[in-house]
Amino acid sequence: MYASRTTQFIVGIFAVLGIAALSYLSMRLGRIELFPAPGYTLAANFDNISGLKTGDQVQLAGVQVGKVAKISLLPEAERAHVVMRLDKGVQVDSDAIAGIKSSGLIGDKYVAIQLGSGDPLTDGATIRKTQSAVVLEDILGQAINNAGSGSGASSNSSEKNSGSANPGPGCPPGAGNSQGIGNRGKATGQKKTK
Repeated sequence: MYASRTTQFIVGIFAVLGIAALSYLSMRLGRIELFPAPGYTLAANFDNISGLKTGDQVQLAGVQVGKVAKISLLPEAERAHVVMRLDKGVQVDSDAIAGIKSSGLIGDKYVAIQLGSGDPLTDGATIRKTQSAVVLEDILGQAINNAGSGSGASSNSSEKNSGSANPGPGCPPGAGNSQGIGNRGKATGQKKTK
């Protein structure tokens, strides 16, 4: 009736392997690293990092050279402080520019570094030149506001030119009416016949 010790041992091994596989997958999907690659950290301050998250890529010339390690807010400057962990052997100079970019139109955000010609930065240094993230919603909102204000002015002027304008003195009644309807006999100069 009871399973043999060999069967229990085999089931136990499969259970341990299943738990290990699930743990590995959850750490890979959650971008958690138990043993980070050797390297160094750099920081950068941005006005807007909309959509950037811890664990996102840091790229240099389109090649991944590190990851975003930490994101915080600088209360005195009201700017986002981004700490990046770069791979060993990657040199970033003091004239480099760090910018927030996106993969495609609405893809994941990443930090793109463009090198300059300054002195190499050391561990814990700050990249001074930055470009904040471009927010698609802000661009669309501005385009809609600009389009709305331009068409609103033209529609107001067209309303003034058509419709119920006052014909003024010396004009026959109904002359200001856009449909040409007025006091029939008086406006057209016709008399009613009996």
